[in-house]
Amino acid sequence: MPKLVRQGTVVPLRNQKLYELRLQRRLSQRQVAEAVGITQSGYAMIERGCRHPRKETMKKLADFFGVTVDELFFQGGPPEKE
Repeated sequence: MPKLVRQGTVVPLRNQKLYELRLQRRLSQRQVAEAVGITQSGYAMIERGCRHPRKETMKKLADFFGVTVDELFFQGGPPEKE
């Protein structure tokens, strides 16, 4: 995935998981935003990786898509059990 280096920090240009889940469900950014109570532009910034959502919004998005917050926002999701 393309990345941007900003002030010494590597920032992904897109939340790929969020983007893929939305496309799999054939939803618009506006539909997802309305479902979780944020603006379309706010959602777009989260999906592009320009804004980090608040904890409450992270939880709402994860619940909406039926995944965990870790799976949606943190690379690799939860550690696998051996």
